[in-house]
Amino acid sequence: MKVRVEGLTKRYNNVTAVDNLTAEFESGKLIALLGPSGCGKTTMLNMLSGILPVSEGKIYFDDVDVTDLPPEKREVGLVFQNYALYPHMTVLENICFPLKIKKVKKKERIEKAIKYAKMVHIDDYLDRKPKELSGGQQQRVAIARALVKDPKLLLLDEPLSNLDAKLRIEMREEIRRIQKESKVTTFFVTHDQDEASAISDYVLLMKKGVKQQFDNPRVLYNEPHNLFVADFIGIPTINQLHGQVEEKGIKIDNCDYLIEGLFDTSNLVGKRVVLAFRAEALTNCEKGKLHCTVKESFLSGKDTLITAKVGDKEIRVFVDSNSEYKEESELRFDFKKSLVFLFDEESGERYV
Repeated sequence: MKVRVEGLTKRYNNVTAVDNLTAEFESGKLIALLGPSGCGKTTMLNMLSGILPVSEGKIYFDDVDVTDLPPEKREVGLVFQNYALYPHMTVLENICFPLKIKKVKKKERIEKAIKYAKMVHIDDYLDRKPKELSGGQQQRVAIARALVKDPKLLLLDEPLSNLDAKLRIEMREEIRRIQKESKVTTFFVTHDQDEASAISDYVLLMKKGVKQQFDNPRVLYNEPHNLFVADFIGIPTINQLHGQVEEKGIKIDNCDYLIEGLFDTSNLVGKRVVLAFRAEALTNCEKGKLHCTVKESFLSGKDTLITAKVGDKEIRVFVDSNSEYKEESELRFDFKKSLVFLFDEESGERYV
C-alpha cells in the first residue's frame, strides 16, 4: 500500500511535534523514521496508525483519505517498543488474539497463526508463555501477531531498543527478511542511523518535527542536503572544519594557510563556512592541501583509522593500512572528488 502525507502537522499546546510534513512512500517498501529523541518519529507513526489525531494536513492510503478514520478501520499492524504481549496467553493464543476479536473461526485463526509463526521462526514455541521466551523471541511473537491480520501497513516503534547489541543486529536482519517475505509496507522508528541504513529502502530523517531529507540510505550518505544530515549519517561522524572564504580559497580557523582550488567559491567571499568530509574522502599526498598532525592510529576492521589535528580541530581519516603513522608526525592530504561538502556555518545550508 502506498502512503502519502500532505502538510502533516501535530501540535501539543505551544509545541509542534511534526511540522508541515509532505512525503510519498512507495508500496511494499521498508521506511525508517530516523532522528534524535524528540524529533517527531513516534508522533508521525501514531498519526499514521490513527492513535493520535492530526492537527493539520492529510494522510492518504492508496489515494484514499484516512485522516479521520479510526485505528481499527485503517488495516494497520502495530509493534510497540515493549512488545505488549499478554502474559497469561501462550504464543499461539497471543498471535491468534486479533483474529479472535474479529470472530474468525478457530480453525482458520490457528492455521493463520501457525503460518505467521513459521514466517518469524517461532513455531517451535507455540505452547510457551511470554515469560519463557527471550527478548528476541518475544519480538517475533509481536510481529507475527501484527501480521496475522494481513495489515496493509506495519508500524514498528523502536522494536530493537530492549535487545542487546548482538541480538539487535540479528533481529534487524530478521525484520528485513520478514518484511520482504510479507511484502507489507513497513515504517520502522529508530534513533540509530546504522540500524536505519542497514535494512531500509528509504530513510526519512527528521529534526524537531521537520523533514530534513527523504532518500535511500546511500544518497543520504553521499549527497546530504544540509549539515545536520551530513553529521547525523555515517560512522565515523563526518569531519568538520570551520573557516572563512577568502578570494583565493578557504581559510580554516587557527591554520596559517589557505585551502585553494577545492571548490569555486568566488560568490562566497567573506562567508563563514564548514568544510565537511567523510573519513574516506582524503588521500595521503606530499603536496596535499590539508596539513595535519597525527595523534593516534588504530585498526578498524581491515582499515587503519587515524585521528589527527588540523588547527584546533580533530579529524578522523581512513589510511593505507600497510604504512606506519607515528604520533606527532606531520601529514598532508588531498581531497578526493566525492564525499567532500561545503556548508553555511550558521544555517547549515549546503553550497557544494
